[in-house]
Amino acid sequence: MKVLVVSHNVFSETESMGRTLANYFNCWNKNDIAQFYIHSEVPTTDVCVNYYNVTDKDVIKSILTRKSGRILGEKDIEIGRNGTRTDTGVTAKIYQKARKRTPLIYIARNLIWRLGAWKNRQLKKWLNDFNPDVIFFASGDYAFTYRIALWMAKRKKVPLVISCMDDYYFNNKNKDVFLGKLNYSLFMKSVRKAVKYSSLIFTICDKMTNDYSALFNKNCITVHTSASFDQPLAGEKGKNISYLGNLGYQRHKQLVEIGKALKELNHPDLPKCVDVYSSENREHVLSWLTEDNGIKFHGVVPYEQVKKIMAESLAVIHTENFDQGIRRSVRYSVSTKIADSLTSGTCLFVYGPDDIASIEYVKDNQAGIVATDKEQLKEKLMQLADQDVVANCLLNADKLSKRNHLLSVGSSIIKTEIEKVVKS
Repeated sequence: MKVLVVSHNVFSETESMGRTLANYFNCWNKNDIAQFYIHSEVPTTDVCVNYYNVTDKDVIKSILTRKSGRILGEKDIEIGRNGTRTDTGVTAKIYQKARKRTPLIYIARNLIWRLGAWKNRQLKKWLNDFNPDVIFFASGDYAFTYRIALWMAKRKKVPLVISCMDDYYFNNKNKDVFLGKLNYSLFMKSVRKAVKYSSLIFTICDKMTNDYSALFNKNCITVHTSASFDQPLAGEKGKNISYLGNLGYQRHKQLVEIGKALKELNHPDLPKCVDVYSSENREHVLSWLTEDNGIKFHGVVPYEQVKKIMAESLAVIHTENFDQGIRRSVRYSVSTKIADSLTSGTCLFVYGPDDIASIEYVKDNQAGIVATDKEQLKEKLMQLADQDVVANCLLNADKLSKRNHLLSVGSSIIKTEIEKVVKS
C-alpha cells in the first residue's frame, strides 16, 4: 500500500513537524512513501526516498515561465544536517516576514498558488509513476494546501486522510483585523471541501478529537505525538536546565521569566541560567536571550547533540505564553518535544497556562513539575532540587510515555486505520 504525504514541511530528524511526520511512517517500507512538500527544505531522514518539492518562489516564477517543482531522491537526503531549510539572504528574510501571517499575506499567498503552474506535466507524471493508494494530508492554515491535497486525491480516485496537529478551524486570530473575516471564510470553504471528501481525521489530543468530531461530523481518532526514541536516554545528569526547540508564539518571554527566577533563587543545586538551543534568528527575539536575563543562547545543534543535552540536563523546559490570543492559537498543541521529554528520563519542567492541552496533559498525569502562573514559578523551580519530587515525576512520565508516545504506538494506529480506509 502506497501513501503520498502532502505537507508544508519535509520529513526530518531535526524540525518538529518534519520529525513528527517521519515518526508516523517509521514502520513503513520507505519505497511505499512519497512526499509532496512546499518549504525550501531538504530531507534529513531516509524514512522516504521519493520527494516532489514546489516552493513559493517556484510558484511565483511559474506565473511567467509555466514551470515549477523538482523531484528529489535518495541522493538528495542529507542525514546529519543541522536544520532542513535551504533559503538564504533575501528569500529567508521574506519568509521571516511572511511568518507574521496577516490576512493580506494569507490572501496573497493563496492567490499566488491559484495563478502558479504547480499543476504541471512533471508533477502529473510523478504522481502517476508513484500511483498512491491514499493521500495523507498534514493540514495547515493556508487554503491552497487543502486544494492541492484534494486535487491529488480526486485525480487518483483515492481516499484522503487528514492529520490535524494544531487548531486552524475554531480560532480566527485575525478576526478583528482588516480582511481577517474574509480570509477565514475563504479558508474554511476550502477546509470543508477537503474534509467532506476525506475518510478520516487524525488529531493529536482527545480534546481536539472531541471538538473536531462535533465540528465536522467526521470520524476522528487521537494519535498522540510519538517520541523520537523508545527508551530513556543514557547520560550523567548535570545541573543544567535546558530549552530545546523553536521560539515561536513568544515563548522567549517565558524563558526569560524562568531565567530571572533562577538568578534570584541562586540555589546551590540549581543553575543560574537557562541554556537555550534553537535555530531562532529573529533579531528582536535574540535581543531578549542574554545572560542578564538568565539566558545562555547556544543556537542550533545537531539532533544527536540535542539528545545528549537532554540526557545530561537536570530538567528540560516546555513553555507557552500567557497572552490570550496566543493561548487560543496553541490550545490543542502537544508538541514532539513533550513526547521526547516524557520518554527521555529527564524531568520535564512546564511553565504556562493550564487551559492549553500540552500544559494540562502533563499536569493531569503528574508527569512533570508544572507552574501555571508567575507567582508559583520560584516554588516550582525549587522542586527540581527535591529528589523525591523529581523521581515521582519521572515514574509517571515513563508510564505515560509507554502508554501513548512510543514510536510503535502512533505509527501502528496510523497504519492500521489507513489500511482500513483503503480496504473500505
